[in-house]
Amino acid sequence: MNVPAKKNDSSLKIYQDQGSFNYKLEYEFFNNFESPHTRKSYRADITQFFDFLKENFKDVNGYTAIERVHVVAFRNWLTDNNLAPKTINRKLAANSSFFDFLIEKNMIQFNPCSSIKRPRQEVIQPTNDLSDEQITNLFELVSVLKGPGLLHKAVIYTLFTTGIRKAELINLRRKNFFLRDSHYLIEVRAKGGKQLTKVVHPQCAEIILEYISYIESLGEKVHPEDWIFRPSKNPLEPENIIKPLNPKSVDYIIKTWCKKAGIDHRISPHSARASYIGSALDAGVDLYKISKDVGHASVKTTEEYNKRRQKLSESPVFGLGFMKAKKES
Repeated sequence: MNVPAKKNDSSLKIYQDQGSFNYKLEYEFFNNFESPHTRKSYRADITQFFDFLKENFKDVNGYTAIERVHVVAFRNWLTDNNLAPKTINRKLAANSSFFDFLIEKNMIQFNPCSSIKRPRQEVIQPTNDLSDEQITNLFELVSVLKGPGLLHKAVIYTLFTTGIRKAELINLRRKNFFLRDSHYLIEVRAKGGKQLTKVVHPQCAEIILEYISYIESLGEKVHPEDWIFRPSKNPLEPENIIKPLNPKSVDYIIKTWCKKAGIDHRISPHSARASYIGSALDAGVDLYKISKDVGHASVKTTEEYNKRRQKLSESPVFGLGFMKAKKES
């Protein structure tokens, strides 16, 4: 296999003058990850660490010169900049993975990220979900959309009724949406390379089919390999709209219509996932089933989304049997 030619991007060959790294190795490291999102975030996190070194430790002139103290300083700098513990841990994990790769290639002897104390993953700004009433109002608001507006309608219904992530929605292709045993299903490539098959609510399936029919009515056949959700226009390349939606477009769709529905707290596409989980839990669906459905590795992760049950009126204190007995006596 031929390695693609080098692009003019923020390459990690910080110490190329020593000949300690080259583009082929860089290509091997990043393209070993299946997810484009993982490749992008790892590149950004690792590059940020090297930029930090260049700015603050000018005496570091090679990979072998990087020590734990440099990683500790980087961690503390991230903390001082008020990054969430989860984000800091992700950045440290990305760099640790990179140094493990360098050890495997016999380029360094130890991983400077090892034994670094990592912050506890407390959620500083939890994802806000929507109540069932708010979602119902949102659906009623977009129910009248036709023509180009069907894209917005289909995106909103798909996110809220499947609980899939923004990246999973963007990467859905026509072949991933199909009928089996009288039920429409979607297949998504989830986090960690997991393959999930999810049942689509009949109302959502009908809206997706209506949206696809509208696209084809414009004279553009939707082939199995084509993305389902595509931009309605492309200012830079008007003739090229057979491409996945830009992540910012999904953000815009969710925020715009939630605002029109009178929802004024902080909302993102991930709020739809939190709402899906919260609503299912409220309805009495088993926690383990929900965890498997949304692709979580642990039910603990799913529990973190359960915002709706954090009500004072539902505190265990009101369920104490001995207090009830005292009241009744």
